[in-house]
Amino acid sequence: MILTVCLNPTFQSTLVFDLFKEGEVNRCTSHYLDASGKGMNTARLLSQLGSEAALLTHLGGPRKDEMLDLCSKDAVQVLHADSFSDIRTCTTIICEGMCTELVQNPEPVSASCEGPIRALFSEALKGSEALIICGTRAPGYSKNLYSDFVREAKEADKFVLLDIKGEDLLSCLPYRPDVIKPNFSEFVETFFGEKVPEQEQNSDLIERVFAKMASLQEQYGCKSVISRGKHDLLLYDRGPATVRVEPAKVLNSIGCGDTLSASLTRELQKGNSLQHAASVATNLATMQAKTIPPGSFV
Repeated sequence: MILTVCLNPTFQSTLVFDLFKEGEVNRCTSHYLDASGKGMNTARLLSQLGSEAALLTHLGGPRKDEMLDLCSKDAVQVLHADSFSDIRTCTTIICEGMCTELVQNPEPVSASCEGPIRALFSEALKGSEALIICGTRAPGYSKNLYSDFVREAKEADKFVLLDIKGEDLLSCLPYRPDVIKPNFSEFVETFFGEKVPEQEQNSDLIERVFAKMASLQEQYGCKSVISRGKHDLLLYDRGPATVRVEPAKVLNSIGCGDTLSASLTRELQKGNSLQHAASVATNLATMQAKTIPPGSFV
């Protein structure tokens, strides 16, 4: 089983329009409601790829059963503690080939939530072969929660992939995760304190990023995979490399990074090289981007 941890669940409402005008009434042609958040997307994609997956998260409020029902329909096992806070809803607007994301910030979890989350993690880790931690923590959790999870997983000799950023990522590195997978803008802001677009093409900055990826492997033993939207993936495993992203007509980009996390973990668990795993993952992410529901091949 692959255990996915994401402490920031969301309902994802996807609305498709033929025409959308700001400041006017717009009627969609189709709509979708999905259980989402980076962890749910990752677990759902793993399930669709044929891997057993479980999601550890928190749930709360009057729509908790609705969320669990959506997860069950996607064949995702959910381990959850009560957050005593409502689940947020994010909205995707798709119109004329453009994807616009409206993000609702999460509510803080109750102080009573973290203890059960830690206990659920320790129990689920025993039966897991790999761990994926993705996304930001909702307010209310300890700053050292993710680093404690990585330490516990590596002490148990589990494979760990991290799709996180900022202080959460920096605090986990001393415990030697196997792979880190932020996107380009997250990597640059985390390690250089600079804000750049995810699809930045500056060659000097890319060279600095490769140099930092090399130093991270030397210091912490981790491989790096850096996504840049439609541009080549950047890899580092004993040397720099890239993987080409095939051009495609994108219907919904939500979940493409989660496809990378799911398929990278799955391929690396099979014993494949990072270059091969990234090639498979990139092709699957392109396939996923051609679907309207977020983080799904269906």
